[in-house]
Amino acid sequence: MALSSVSRCLVLVLVMLAVVPQAYAQNCNTTLLAAVKADPRLQQLAAVIEAAGLADTVERLVNVTVIAPDNNAFNGTNGLLSLLRQNNLNLTDVTAPGQNRAASILLYHIIAGPARAADLKNNQVLTTFLGPNYTLRVNKQTAPTLIVSFVGTGSNATVTAADVPVCSSIVHVVNNVLLPATNLTAIPAYTAPGAAPGSPPGSMVPTPPGSQAPSGSGASSLSVGSMAFALSVAVAAVLMN
Repeated sequence: MALSSVSRCLVLVLVMLAVVPQAYAQNCNTTLLAAVKADPRLQQLAAVIEAAGLADTVERLVNVTVIAPDNNAFNGTNGLLSLLRQNNLNLTDVTAPGQNRAASILLYHIIAGPARAADLKNNQVLTTFLGPNYTLRVNKQTAPTLIVSFVGTGSNATVTAADVPVCSSIVHVVNNVLLPATNLTAIPAYTAPGAAPGSPPGSMVPTPPGSQAPSGSGASSLSVGSMAFALSVAVAAVLMN
């Protein structure tokens, strides 16, 4: 029996409700923040993210490259916490409202777009989430072995574990905390999103568009959704005949 126009529309809606949610259900079931917390090498980084008030921001990030200092980069002899002590400071001092330089330092470790080590080029300049005036330079050696380092304004860091995938993002574990200035007092204090024009750099933290990719796949949820929509359209075409 031929279906009426109304019936066809209802069937199409049911198909889309059945297909699209299942496609999106295949999306990555973790976040950057969860991945950092789950990695034993990055426990101090996770603690600093929480202390700096950036947990919600990192939780929502997708399609980015994160340069992730390991535990020793914070706790070691030449680590960030040691540097703070040398300046008679502690983590509380640099995460307090109006003095939150820790958040600015963390934003200096995030770059828009996922970049694997093979994609990075020697002397490439990368703009960080701290702002357009706060960049990193890539130092890449390919022989005899691949060594990738990031050169910051106040410090450098070498990759110890490259290309750790977290959905649609890439994490590079490094051995040092990158500093956006040569001394702590020159690092701008972070201001929460929504700050008025003229606020310090990093006051507006962008969230890259797009959705997370399915775990273990390079496809984005947009691609999965597009396939689901295409399937719905195909079913609709059959029903309309």
